Amino acid sequence: MQTKAQIDQLLRQKSESREIPGVVAVAANNQEVIYQGAFGKRDLSRDEAMTPDTVFWIASMTKAITTAAAMQLVEQGKLSLDAPIGKVLPDLASPQVLEGFDAKGEPKLRPANNPITLRHLMTHTAGFCYESGTATRRLTCRRRDYRGSLPARTTR
Repeated sequence: MQTKAQIDQLLRQKSESREIPGVVAVAANNQEVIYQGAFGKRDLSRDEAMTPDTVFWIASMTKAITTAAAMQLVEQGKLSLDAPIGKVLPDLASPQVLEGFDAKGEPKLRPANNPITLRHLMTHTAGFCYESGTATRRLTCRRRDYRGSLPARTTR
């Protein structure tokens, strides 16, 4: 494990070389803060240093925060990475897989070969699809069969 001085040196170096404009880092266990450091500038156009209480605007962090919380529950034995998640989230208990579309353009669905797990959700391999913003509104879906193969894309 690195010492506080080694972590400080690395973060200070990255900030001074302008690889990152600034950083605030904190690490804690269930009893205490074990590391805290702040380096660089709050705004590169001003001479305001980062401080441990610098406020940040963080976008698109929902998945990262949720994953960290889920891993804490795994550590505590309250969740399993590989158990069917449908026991905890009933809406995910019976996933359907898009196999294509019929002549009328209706989706052809089949039951998934395997249940969705927390590991699948956290690694984005649960098979969820997203509608794209293209002019033709194509729906592209990938689904792992969890035996290691990745089937071809199904597109509408």
